Amino acid sequence: MDRRERKKAETRRAITGAALRLFAERGFAAVTVADVAAEADVAVKTVFNYFPAKEQLFFDADPPLLPRGPLPSEPVPQVVAGWVAATGVLDPERARVYRDDAGLRAHAREAFAAREEELGAGVTGALVAAAARRVWESAILRVADGTPAPTAAEQARDELKEALASFAAPPVRRAPAPRADARRPSILLVAQAAGVSATTVSHTLNGRRPVAAETRRRVLEAIDRLGYRPNVLARGLRTNRSQTIGLVIPDITNPFYPALARGLQDVLRPAGYDEIISNTDGDRDMERAAIEQMIARQVDGLAFAVFHTHAEDLLPVIEAGLPVVRLGGVQVQDGVDLVHSDDEGGAAEATRYLLETGYRRIGFVCGPRAEGPAAERVSGYRLALASAGIEADPRLVVHTSFSRSGGAGGTSWLLGLPDPPDAVLCANDIMALGAIDAALARGLRIPGDLAVMGFDDIEAASLVSPRLTTMANPAREIGRACGERLLARLSGTVAESSTETIIPARLVRRQSA
Repeated sequence: MDRRERKKAETRRAITGAALRLFAERGFAAVTVADVAAEADVAVKTVFNYFPAKEQLFFDADPPLLPRGPLPSEPVPQVVAGWVAATGVLDPERARVYRDDAGLRAHAREAFAAREEELGAGVTGALVAAAARRVWESAILRVADGTPAPTAAEQARDELKEALASFAAPPVRRAPAPRADARRPSILLVAQAAGVSATTVSHTLNGRRPVAAETRRRVLEAIDRLGYRPNVLARGLRTNRSQTIGLVIPDITNPFYPALARGLQDVLRPAGYDEIISNTDGDRDMERAAIEQMIARQVDGLAFAVFHTHAEDLLPVIEAGLPVVRLGGVQVQDGVDLVHSDDEGGAAEATRYLLETGYRRIGFVCGPRAEGPAAERVSGYRLALASAGIEADPRLVVHTSFSRSGGAGGTSWLLGLPDPPDAVLCANDIMALGAIDAALARGLRIPGDLAVMGFDDIEAASLVSPRLTTMANPAREIGRACGERLLARLSGTVAESSTETIIPARLVRRQSA
């Protein structure tokens, strides 16, 4: 082994050693990759270079606990016995970490299931994999409860021999079982039932190759009859993809973001991708933690609808080679695509509309001071005032939370000024609803005493009384554009290092202004 390889091996051992110490002290779920990097005295990106998922820090430490790589040529029982034998040198603390974390146990189940087709045809492979996992796991749990590792391994080998006895003879081919059968159907059973190859079934599912209409019909009927569901992890092992996209949002209770997520799903689901959504409450530390968790979960791409994430926070994603789409803000770095509404232009148009309607002292209830949509909308507001020859009064811009209570509090503060505004523009519709609450609580008429205008055009904007004048910010369209950009990156059809897609905002006139 040359010097470079020795150094890499030493780094790997340092990382896994640090991770296992922290897992034993705090529990698997409580430890972040950043914690491991600090303990091992390496950069976070170095950890990800060796271990793309946090679970691998546990399972791929020396010795590795889960089966990996191509199967040896030995018969199935001997191969599986080799997996179980790894428990013979299992540290009790490591066993307790596994016992106490449901996520690790779920990861193990998926890993064994992913090998089932290699362990035997159809149902045989599924049953062998399930039996192997049960025996393998029982040995680990015994060690966690105090049984000496060699004893637990010996007991597991005896159990394995008994469990696999029924698979010693060649499997008997049977007709595909009806849906009520408890067996987990494989792609091979679907192919047999439809009278096609497994490759044709795969093409029917992923849509990457044309399939004749009649053939497609037979495959889909077989899938429905057998209750087949693709094994996403197994497919990911073959394609080096997890078929998941991460979406980081600040507030899942704001109707804008579920609509955005739906637009993203409109594009991703037909292409075979699922979403993992993380809510951050607009907190920068939570945003950075969400980024780390998405990388650890091995998502294929990331979409960020965030307020506080700075350019340096996205470096681990870029260095991991993942497509990244930022939803909102300005283009500041290579390797990040930008999809957003025209935040500055939309806020400028809203302000111009209020000015043209006759309002002159316009307050702006905005979110926390940050880069992103909030800053862009404040900029548009000020540009429109300047273009009209009106000097911006800094007291009329209130920074508060992106919530109904934030909108109410910010508006109450503005109405308490010696010279209060005659109109209030809010950075989103939820805040505008709060502004209406505050005005009505003071006995003000809307828009007679105070005009209120929002931004987004969520469904509630047309249901509240008075109905809300707002800027339509097409969330679902933004989500679709984001999904299309991510798929284009994943397919390698985009040459530019970064792109920007702007979705225009549209004025919606109603009763409140």
